[in-house]
Amino acid sequence: MENEKSDLTLLNRNQLNVTGVKKIKSSEPEQIVLILHDAALVICGVNLFVVAASIQTGEVSIGGLVKSLRYTGVSDKRKFSFKNMFR
Repeated sequence: MENEKSDLTLLNRNQLNVTGVKKIKSSEPEQIVLILHDAALVICGVNLFVVAASIQTGEVSIGGLVKSLRYTGVSDKRKFSFKNMFR
């Protein structure tokens, strides 16, 4: 399995730079959802917008007032199940 990672850099709550992005799932002024290698990153705020994005390099820059960052979900690669353990 590849060792993929993502980095977040938040400057003065109004510029967020994210690496390791696979896809921009949605972009609204109050919420932007990014798909990373193992989870989704939900960015909530005011007047949010995508400044620049390169899915080839996995880099996304977001402007606007960032109020919260939240990771949701885990990819199937990382999910653990006792059912799979005893097969």
